[in-house]
Amino acid sequence: MLHQPTDRIHEILFKLTEARQLPKQEIDYLLDWMKTEVKTRRFMHLLEIFSRVEADARDLPAVLTQSEATALIAPVKRYIHTILGIEQEEEDLVLILSTSFSTFSRYKPRVEKLGARPVFLQTLAEAVEYDYEDVPKAIMMDVELWSNFRERDIQSFVSKMKKLYVPLIVIGTNEHYRLAAYSYGFDDYWESWIPMEERLVRLGHHIEKARLVSKALLVDELTGAFNRKYLKPTFSRFMSRLERSGESFTIALLDIDHFKQLNDTFGHAYGDEVLHRVAEEIRLAIRSSDELIRYGGEEFLVILNVSDRQVVDTVLERVRTRIEQMTFAYEHHVTVSIGYTRVCETGLTLGEWCAYADEALYKAKRDGRNRIIRYSTAVREEKRLAYVTMSPRKYARLADQLPKQHRRYEVIYRPYEAYVCNEHVEMFVLDEPESSDVRTFSAVKEQRGKYSHILAVTSRTAAKLGLYDDVSEADSEAAITEKIEQWLEKLPD
Repeated sequence: MLHQPTDRIHEILFKLTEARQLPKQEIDYLLDWMKTEVKTRRFMHLLEIFSRVEADARDLPAVLTQSEATALIAPVKRYIHTILGIEQEEEDLVLILSTSFSTFSRYKPRVEKLGARPVFLQTLAEAVEYDYEDVPKAIMMDVELWSNFRERDIQSFVSKMKKLYVPLIVIGTNEHYRLAAYSYGFDDYWESWIPMEERLVRLGHHIEKARLVSKALLVDELTGAFNRKYLKPTFSRFMSRLERSGESFTIALLDIDHFKQLNDTFGHAYGDEVLHRVAEEIRLAIRSSDELIRYGGEEFLVILNVSDRQVVDTVLERVRTRIEQMTFAYEHHVTVSIGYTRVCETGLTLGEWCAYADEALYKAKRDGRNRIIRYSTAVREEKRLAYVTMSPRKYARLADQLPKQHRRYEVIYRPYEAYVCNEHVEMFVLDEPESSDVRTFSAVKEQRGKYSHILAVTSRTAAKLGLYDDVSEADSEAAITEKIEQWLEKLPD
């Protein structure tokens, strides 16, 4: 009997938590399935994320370690769970950092007996890049990792974990490192002579303390709004009411416009002040029965205890107007873009409803910001695709600076290897010829009429290839990003 595709997906996700190694073809299958689902459901703004993960996967070997596979899909894991309809129960995670898998194997069954799920990471770099949306209840680090990293890297990591209230434990070899561990800020140090039974008791105390702190910290300290830990039980409470009485409600996402530019211009301290004051203004504008949650960064989520469109529009317009009228230092003003959706069915997850509100928010951004958009079928179907193809190396350099939004186009970045002839508008960023894929350039020449724009990164590239519409004059992040922005601005509506 043939398995359904989702059965295989569940098997792959299970292997990710249990298997020491995983064939890369399993991950390729997972990503192909997910991209198909994203397109079918028209969550088009997620395509860029999956394209980036696919590009990262191409450079990996045929067989992946568990840590490699876990790190690879970390950016898309929650979307996979959303589409599978898996409620992402909050797990008690314990990260185990060690160069040796045998160390992980030794602790894994014991950590599981404490009611937590162990995750194996092999380097401090993996720990830094780990998706901390689910904050671990403890991190155990093998002292042997220290020699591979600078002292300031370890201190920076410890500082980050302290802000998340994560207990840090060093698995040591002797008392030589004990003082250094406590100086760095670690909470516990296990020398080799400490018996396993005592280690587990101490780990259990750390986990229990972290659980208590986690339950207590439901309010975002900076803004005074509730944090994401409060969101899941609150959403469940509203959904239970919907199931019992049919009373629907509304989820709205609010994003402060040009917040990164604000931070870069006036500094992060000023940005923090803006976040605090905007949160206070939202709280004053919504009703006492509504819930305000800091969703992440400069983004807030509001659960409105009403679904009537006229009432929702009135409340959200009051939010938008009050924020627009606020005054700040430097004669500066702030606006917000808002997207919302009516929650009226019981068969969808929190992630799916937030994705609908997020889709509407993206449209508000594309349409010029400082506006309110209600999610509808029209929001999903009105976007066109615009591709920007470049080398994986160049994308890695530019990823944080590349423009991601456009009022009418979904901008998707992809590597040379993912190039296929299509009817979509596209920019092709041509690297220096000696460091690029010559076969790809041959394909570009053959399909010259299919592309909207071809950018040579330098005059030297343009002269050698004889194939370009524009030249950036300098192979720099700023020059290339500016050319891409100019091209996007010229795209027809």
